[in-house]
Amino acid sequence: MNHQTTGDRDGAPLKEKLLASITRHLNQDHMEDLLACAQANASVDWAEQAKVIHLDAAGITIEVSNHQNIQSVHLEFPAPAKGVLSLKRLTTTMVTESRAKLGWPKAANEHTDD
Repeated sequence: MNHQTTGDRDGAPLKEKLLASITRHLNQDHMEDLLACAQANASVDWAEQAKVIHLDAAGITIEVSNHQNIQSVHLEFPAPAKGVLSLKRLTTTMVTESRAKLGWPKAANEHTDD
């Protein structure tokens, strides 16, 4: 029998150091995904670049820009993340849905163990 607790499914608690590490990872490896999230969920189709400027259990704030404009976009998660694995599920779902909404192909690195 497999009796995982909610904490096991949600992963490690979201401490500031862990959130900073996740933010770095998103900004280094998922810039196109961040742009998709911003463009699909806010009126920023002009944006050419995107980066996370704040991440917490409730949502993500993305700064989008082009050569003339800079704007911050805050996207709330449908429910607060309860841990690192929960956060990963929420962000993966947001990226997948955003790319589909824009008609973009799935991310090349879209898999469950990233």
